Amino acid sequence: MPQERPNDLFQELSEKLGNLLRPHEKSGTDSLADDPDNPVVLPGDAGNDGNNDGDAAAAPSPEDRAESERVAREVSKNVDTSGEEEALEDEGPRPLPILARLRARGLFEDDWRARPTADRPYPVVCVHGTGTTKGDWMELGHDLREDGYAVFAPDFGNRATDTIAESASQIGAYIDTVLQVTGAEQVILIGHSQGGTLCRYWMRLLGGAPKVRHLVSLAVPNHGTTLGGIVSPLVRTSMAENIMNSLVSSWFGDSGFEQVAGHATIAAINEGGDLDPGVTYTCIATRGDTVIQPPETCFLYPDKAELADGTVDELETDRVHNIWVQDLHPRAVILHADLPQDERVRRIIRDELAMVE
Repeated sequence: MPQERPNDLFQELSEKLGNLLRPHEKSGTDSLADDPDNPVVLPGDAGNDGNNDGDAAAAPSPEDRAESERVAREVSKNVDTSGEEEALEDEGPRPLPILARLRARGLFEDDWRARPTADRPYPVVCVHGTGTTKGDWMELGHDLREDGYAVFAPDFGNRATDTIAESASQIGAYIDTVLQVTGAEQVILIGHSQGGTLCRYWMRLLGGAPKVRHLVSLAVPNHGTTLGGIVSPLVRTSMAENIMNSLVSSWFGDSGFEQVAGHATIAAINEGGDLDPGVTYTCIATRGDTVIQPPETCFLYPDKAELADGTVDELETDRVHNIWVQDLHPRAVILHADLPQDERVRRIIRDELAMVE
C-alpha cells in the first residue's frame, strides 16, 4: 500500500548501505583486496561462507551502521512515492535515481506571453542541477522578472539524471523554442551545478554557442569535481570513496560520473579552451561548497592570447568574471544546493546581468 512505501524504501536503502560495509573476501585476482591501505568493499558482497582462506576485513563499526541508517532514513522520509506502486506492478521503466525522487522545492512557471524589450533584449533561460526541478528558480525568476527580463526555465532529463548528452539535447530544443516564440536571436543562460555543464555541452558540442549572449555559471563543475565531492553530502564519516562508487548511479543517475574530473564529457566541453567565441561569462562559486571539490574548478579562464595583453588577470577579464561569494560577503556560509535561492547570490547575478550589453 502507498503509505508503506517510505518504510520499505528505508529498509531497502539501509540494507544496501549495510552491504557496502560488510567485509570483502580476499581474492587472488583482486590486487586491491590484498592491500591493507586500500581495503575494497564491494556492494552486494554478503561476506564469506565460512571457508575464507584469508583474513576478512573488520566488521562495520556501530558508528558506520548508524550512519547507513541515518542516510537511509533521511532520504526515505523525503522521497515522493506517489504513483510508484503502479509503476512497480507494471515493471515499466527502471526506477528513477534517488535524487530524482526527492520532493521538489519551490514553484516556477513559464509565462509564454513574455517578450524581450529594448532595455532587456535577451530572454533568460535558467537550467537547474541534478535531481532538482525548475522550482529552484522561484526566487531568482521573480527577481529577474521584476528587473524586466523575460524568464524561462525547463524541466528535463528525469530531473537531470539522464546522460549529459540527452539532457543537453532537450535543453537545446527548449532554447530554440524560446527564441522562436520571443523573436530574440540570443539568450542569457543561468546554469546551476550540472545545469551549467549542460549549457556548455550544448554550446560547444551541439552548436548552441552563437545563440548565447551571456552564461552565468553557478557552482558548475566546469573542470570536474572529485568523486569525494559528489558523494560527500551522503556521508559524514570517513568511509573510503571507493565503497560509494556503486551508489553514484543509484543516487545521481547516468549523469553522476560524467561530472567527475577526468571524464570524457568534462574533457570535451573544455577542449580547445574554456570560452566559446562571442560569449561572455560570469562564474560564481562559494568556498562553502562541499559538492564541487575543489570549488576553484568552477571557474573558467581566457586563453593565453587574452591574458597576454597584461590588462586583465585570470579572475576578471573582458569576457569572464570569476567571483567568490565570500569576496563580497566574507561571513557568508552558503552551501552548494542553496546558491540559487540565496539573496546575496541573487543580487550578484542581477548586478552581473545589468552589465550585459
